[in-house]
Amino acid sequence: MRKRQAYGLEQPPYDNLIRGPNGTFTFTGVNYKLISWMSTKFNFTFRLILINQTLVEKYGTHGAAHYQLASEENVDSITSTFHLTADRVAKNDPTSFIWTEGMTLIVPRPEEENRLFAFLGPFQPMVWLLIFISLFPVIGAMTFFTWLYKHLHWNNDATRGNNFTRWFTTISSSHMIYVINTLTNQGGREAFNRTSFRILTGIWVLCAMVLVNCYTGIVTSSLTTPKMKPTINSFEDLAASKEVGIVLRSDTTIGNQILKATTGIYKVLGDEARRNPNQIVDNPFKLTATLETGRYAYPYLHSLCYAFVCSQYEKDGKCRFKLSKLLPVSIGFTSLYFKKGSSFTKDMDKGLMELWESGLVRLWINKIHSIPKAQQCFADTKRGVTRVVPIQLSDLISAFFILAIGIGLATLSFLLEIIQSKFRRERL
Repeated sequence: MRKRQAYGLEQPPYDNLIRGPNGTFTFTGVNYKLISWMSTKFNFTFRLILINQTLVEKYGTHGAAHYQLASEENVDSITSTFHLTADRVAKNDPTSFIWTEGMTLIVPRPEEENRLFAFLGPFQPMVWLLIFISLFPVIGAMTFFTWLYKHLHWNNDATRGNNFTRWFTTISSSHMIYVINTLTNQGGREAFNRTSFRILTGIWVLCAMVLVNCYTGIVTSSLTTPKMKPTINSFEDLAASKEVGIVLRSDTTIGNQILKATTGIYKVLGDEARRNPNQIVDNPFKLTATLETGRYAYPYLHSLCYAFVCSQYEKDGKCRFKLSKLLPVSIGFTSLYFKKGSSFTKDMDKGLMELWESGLVRLWINKIHSIPKAQQCFADTKRGVTRVVPIQLSDLISAFFILAIGIGLATLSFLLEIIQSKFRRERL
């Protein structure tokens, strides 16, 4: 029976390494099952050894594994599978493919948007500006019509001789209150029997009805269906995000492609990562610690991203992360790697093809024991059944914010009135 030695890498959830006393360790996972199946089929035994940690710090986990396989004579292969790259093929021999799948992004689950200024949200700034500007011609037209009716020859109003300034202030204030009341859906009345004035107020009421109903409908909808921050489903979305950055593993294929890109969206993301060195890591543990901060997204194989989201759900008891849509990225198939010129590679090719056709690899990956049931993290929230829930303080905080501003302005006005009254008494 032949004996083989291979490097064992810890790459959860595919490969898990549990360290024991005196330098011992236990290795489990999909790739361990794969090597065990091959050893039974081709009648050989194997021994796993760990990668030199000094080389890991220098080249990264993946880079160190390929470097040692090429330079160490007593090691035959690496237990983990890797995508084909020119550098890896130049150092070692790949087998036939053993796995392929799409890539996706691990992204923080978007939170609800801040509702402090929710009362401004239904309309764009230009709409608010136009509403504000329209108040002046409407109030001005009402005041002008009132003044005109007062001074026409058929009007016998005995108050013509009153102080014009006081009269103008009183009338315009009355019209302003009426206009604001209609906008705030409070109603009111204007007692004029002139057709022209009725047409003016009728048009304004019609316009206000449209504005008020649109505003009320949007606010009601925002209270019953919380508005979430934009989700990230592509590299373009990630590049445009101001709250979420990208984290890359420098020893992975997709990480190298992004970091070495000279044009396009890859270059944009690569430049961002280079500006922040903490966003470039070289092992799965640093990657996990960085992702757990909730400020970064990571592109990789769908099954690994899926397992990460599930493991975080199992750890925290809530869905902190989600997956993006599949990315339009093609990086090929993954293969095992053996030492350059090894005769064992041909035998493994035949066994791996048989293993692929049997469907065992997919079965093993689908049954990774570290993946808990966290289906709610992947459910389509848009299709979820809504239920009646009490309105929270955060939903109406903007109303209390306006109330606080109003009380403050009223208090300030009261103090100014006292100061003005005292100043007048001193002058007298």
